[in-house]
Amino acid sequence: MDSISRHEQLLRVFHLIDILFGARQPLTAADLKERLRSRGVIDEMSDRNIRRDIDFLGKFGYALKATRKRTPRGTACSAWELVPGKGAEELAAPAVSLPELLSLAAAREFLAPLAGTFYWRGIAQLIAKVEKVATPQLLAYAEAHKDGLVVHPKPSDAKYASRTLNAVNRAIRNSLELTIRYTSLADARPRRSTIRPEALVLYDGSIYIAAHRVPATGSRKSAADTAIRFYKLDRVTEARPTSRVFARGGASVESLLADSMTMFRSPRPPRRYRIRVDAERARWACERPFHPRQKARRQADGGVVLEIERAWDEEMLPQLLGLGGAVEVLEPADVRQLLAAEAQRIVDRHGGRPAALPATRGSRLA
Repeated sequence: MDSISRHEQLLRVFHLIDILFGARQPLTAADLKERLRSRGVIDEMSDRNIRRDIDFLGKFGYALKATRKRTPRGTACSAWELVPGKGAEELAAPAVSLPELLSLAAAREFLAPLAGTFYWRGIAQLIAKVEKVATPQLLAYAEAHKDGLVVHPKPSDAKYASRTLNAVNRAIRNSLELTIRYTSLADARPRRSTIRPEALVLYDGSIYIAAHRVPATGSRKSAADTAIRFYKLDRVTEARPTSRVFARGGASVESLLADSMTMFRSPRPPRRYRIRVDAERARWACERPFHPRQKARRQADGGVVLEIERAWDEEMLPQLLGLGGAVEVLEPADVRQLLAAEAQRIVDRHGGRPAALPATRGSRLA
């Protein structure tokens, strides 16, 4: 049996478990086919394949009883039901399909950075329910024949302290101000700050706290305090919810990120970009978008012109430099000048011999 046929059989089997568990009387092959068809699992199927699936259930630990049942025409035919015993006693929840089971396994991989939070506990509880639906043998069989899925780079389990994550979650759920010790890239040591957390954002394998900064007592509130900030949880050494409740901001964090390619936010407003990408990199620019809201217009020579209504220079420039000579900025005009100046610096730096590296502390010089 090829892998596609095997997966189709596993899909039918998971539905058969649910159907038999919910049945109040033995079901014939015709009954089972009708119910599988009504669920959209099959179009047509032979009685022989139904019997093969029934045998499959028995092989993998489900207690089935075969009996005889009369059809509407008065003829006797085989029918099956689940009986008390191994398998029937474990069925305490609706069955899941094979795609749902495999998706759950994949979701666990992606949620690894959230280990220790209620999100992680929730998926663990869901997996426990799935384990009640299917016998260990069937789960092992599905695991051995699932489609290949590689998460790279793979997030490490328990990357963050559960105490810290739970404190942040509690502050978000209850709209409580949160006191944190945070080390920014510009700081040598952690600083204590009070923030108003709006949400957790999972980006590129790391967790960020989307929050507004609370000005220090006696200081004047600035524009930077009203803007949303993203605090990388890797740099948070302590998080303690306070008893002070705050009112949430108007715009959702998701809508604020709609104009951003990364986690960057600027106090300056974003602006319009038009970019031409040569044919050699056009497909890459569309498959791995510069911007989530870009519009691509195909050109006769195979290139594309990307139109981006709202983007920040600080995000766009690294992307543009990464494409080198395969990209041309049509607007804004000042960005063309910035790229030309940066390209000249690259030429000047690489035009001669490499500069001598300074000696490192503790190294031996010849």
